[in-house]
Amino acid sequence: MIFEGLKLMFIGMSTVVLFLTLMILLIQFVSSLTKEATARELEAIRLEREAQARRKKEQISSESDDDEIVAIAAAVSAYEAERFATS
Repeated sequence: MIFEGLKLMFIGMSTVVLFLTLMILLIQFVSSLTKEATARELEAIRLEREAQARRKKEQISSESDDDEIVAIAAAVSAYEAERFATS
């Protein structure tokens, strides 16, 4: 009875080990097949992030230019309002 239990345990554990070994080998095989595609995707992601950083930097610089224009327009308007009020 105990011998049959040990035999069943050995068969079950061997099956699990073989399945996991096969799964690891298949994952490594698929990884080697898709290595080039993965490298291309990583390069595309890097280029997209750089482009987004450039666009964000340009947007920030254009917003600061707009702020300067608004400040100058407000100063000119205040100057003209003060000048015409005293005239």
